[in-house]
Amino acid sequence: MLAARLGSLDGDVRSVDPDGVAEASDSLRTMGTRLSSLHEDAELALGQVASRSSGVNAMRAALRSSIAEHSELIARVGSLQTATATACDGLVEVRRQVLACQDYADANPYLSLADDGTVTAILPTTSNMSAATAATTTGGSAGGTTADAKLIQSQADELAGMVAATVTLANQVDTDYAQALNSATPNPQPGPSPKPDPNPNPRSNPSQVGGDTATRSSRSGRVVPRGSVPSGKGNSDGNASKTGLGDPVPGEHADMPGVDPWQYPGDTPDEGSGPHGQRDATLRDHLVHEGATLAARALEDTWPDAAANLNHFLDNTGTPQNINVDGMLNDLSSLDEGSQTEVTRAVNAAVDDYKASGATGPMTYPFNTDWTSGYAQQSESENWFYATGGYQYCTEGTVTVYPPTDSNSDYTYSYDYRVHVADRYNWDRNKDTPIGPANITDAEMQKLHQAGLAQEYNLVGKSSVQHGTGP
Repeated sequence: MLAARLGSLDGDVRSVDPDGVAEASDSLRTMGTRLSSLHEDAELALGQVASRSSGVNAMRAALRSSIAEHSELIARVGSLQTATATACDGLVEVRRQVLACQDYADANPYLSLADDGTVTAILPTTSNMSAATAATTTGGSAGGTTADAKLIQSQADELAGMVAATVTLANQVDTDYAQALNSATPNPQPGPSPKPDPNPNPRSNPSQVGGDTATRSSRSGRVVPRGSVPSGKGNSDGNASKTGLGDPVPGEHADMPGVDPWQYPGDTPDEGSGPHGQRDATLRDHLVHEGATLAARALEDTWPDAAANLNHFLDNTGTPQNINVDGMLNDLSSLDEGSQTEVTRAVNAAVDDYKASGATGPMTYPFNTDWTSGYAQQSESENWFYATGGYQYCTEGTVTVYPPTDSNSDYTYSYDYRVHVADRYNWDRNKDTPIGPANITDAEMQKLHQAGLAQEYNLVGKSSVQHGTGP
C-alpha cells in the first residue's frame, strides 16, 4: 500500500458552498443602493434649506456631518460588497477543484481520497481482483504488475497534487477575504468576550441623555412568578415579597415599597440563543456582524432606542442595559394606560380602606404590583417595536388620602408612582427582522451570540416619578 500525505483537504474545504456568500454579496449590494439613496435625499434636503439664521446654520452643519458619515458608510459597504463578490468567485473555483479531485478518485478504483486529505493507492494483487482481471491487467507476468504499480502511483501523485492545489487556493481565498474585511472595518467589534464588568450596575441608555443610537421584531420577556396580594393590604414588614396595598402611614409621606427584582429564567427552545461563544466564528458571522453594525448606525436617528439596544448587543459585553421608561410611557399608550389602571386600583383600595378606618387626618398607603406582560405594537411605535417588542412592567408608589373638609365634602387623594420595565434582549427562532435595507433573520443574529461576536443581555429601567390628584 502506497500513501501520499496531503495535509488538509478537510471537511471545511470539501463542503465549500459559495451560495451563502453570494447571498451576502447581494444583500450588501442592496444595502449600498439604499444607503446611496438616503445620501442623495440628504444632499437634496440640504440644498433646499434657504434660511440663514444661526439655528438653521447649526442644523445645516449637523446635516453636513451626517452626510459625510454616510459617505464613509457607503464606501465601507462598497468595499465589503466587492470583497465578498471576489471571495464568492474564489469559492466557486475551489468547489470546482474539489469536485474534480473527487471525480478523479472515483474514476480510478485503486485510489482512495480520505476526508483528511490523504490519497491512498492500493496495488493490484491476485487477492483484490478476479483471475480474469488479473490476467488482463498484469498480462500474467511480474513485469506487468510492476508497470501497473508505477501507473497507479503516478495517478496517486497526480491526485495528491490536485488536492494540494485545491487546499492552497482555499487558504488564499480565506486569507484575501480576511484582509479585505480588516481593511473595510478599521474598528472591528468581533473578538473574544470581555472580562466581567467589575461594576455590574446598568449603564445609562444613550437615548436618555440626548439621543444616540434597529433591531428586531417581537421578543417576549418572561418573569419568575412571585407572591401577590390582589386586593387588601400586604405584609407590614416593609419588604416587597407581597404585592398590593401596604399598611397606611399617618401623614402625607411614605417611602415607596420597591418591587421584586425581575429575573430572566433562562432560554427555551423557542427563545434565546443558548450559551455564548459555543462555537468558532465563521466569515459569514463576521460579515453579518458588520452589516448589522452599519445598518444600526444608519438608522440611529430613525429608531434611537432600537439602534442603541442593537449596538449594545453587537458590543458583545452582555452587561445590563438601561431602558428609557419615560420614553416608553410617552410613545406607548398601552403602557401608559396599563400602569394608570394599576394606580387606579391602588387608589380605590386606599380610599376604601381609609373610609373604613375612621381616620380623621391624612394617611399615606404604599403599594406595588406584580410584573405584567406588555407589548409594543408596531402601529404604536416602530422604535419600541424593534427595541423590545414584548416586555414586562410593574408599578410602585404611594397614595395619600385626605378626609372631607368644611369646604369640600369629598374624600380627596394624591399619588406618586414609578413604572418599572424589564426584558431579555434575545432572539427568537423562525423570525425575520428588517434591519434597514437588509433583512437579517433572527437565526443569523442568534449565530453571532453563539459565535461569541455579540451577546444577549437584560434590559431594565424605571420611570421618573409620576404625580396625580383626584376627588
